[in-house]
Amino acid sequence: MRQETSQVIDLRSDTVTKPTPAMREAMARAEVGDDVFGDDPTVRQLESRTAEVLGKEAALFVPSGTMANQLAVRCHTEPGDEVLVEANAHLYYYESGAPAALSGVMCRCMNGQRGIFSGADVEAALRPADQHFPRTRLVCLENTHNRGGGKNWPIEQIREVAATARKHGLQLHLDGARLWNASVATGVPEREYAAHFDTVSVCYSKGLGAPVGSALAGPRVFVERARR
Repeated sequence: MRQETSQVIDLRSDTVTKPTPAMREAMARAEVGDDVFGDDPTVRQLESRTAEVLGKEAALFVPSGTMANQLAVRCHTEPGDEVLVEANAHLYYYESGAPAALSGVMCRCMNGQRGIFSGADVEAALRPADQHFPRTRLVCLENTHNRGGGKNWPIEQIREVAATARKHGLQLHLDGARLWNASVATGVPEREYAAHFDTVSVCYSKGLGAPVGSALAGPRVFVERARR
């Protein structure tokens, strides 16, 4: 006789995850402290481990991926700057106009293939150096790409885009909300992806199944600016 099951796979969003019993037990037993004074050992350990996995100097624990992305935009730019981003990227499409509202910057959108664009696309999106135009400051990628159906960025194409950005003196931010998934699918370590970017955001509440939380990782001085 076939046994019925009530288990349902919920594909509405990659945020529909639940902590395992072991996670709940760890949370219940976690040593805590005051974050203002920097003496919460559990948070400090989480930030340190995240920075280590991503090959960065430091990381900052925040409630959401949107907050991590927008902190990155805010710290990389000045009001009136321009950010290059794919037209369906989460940072532009799903974050409530925050680049304009919080950082005073414009987004110049590139049309990628399932979220993936090229170095040539970056070149084509750059404006001439002219006081009438916003100053292009930052290029943002998303891996895996949400509205691209979870598309992985080929590491070779990341290298190409990064090289183009560096040639023009641009900063690079990776929205790595699903970077854990990209690494598992391709076998490319998270730090190898992250090495091409100044800053990286990652979500604990997606591929890892934690109930809440994300991080922004990068140079120590940048992370201290983001913390402020």
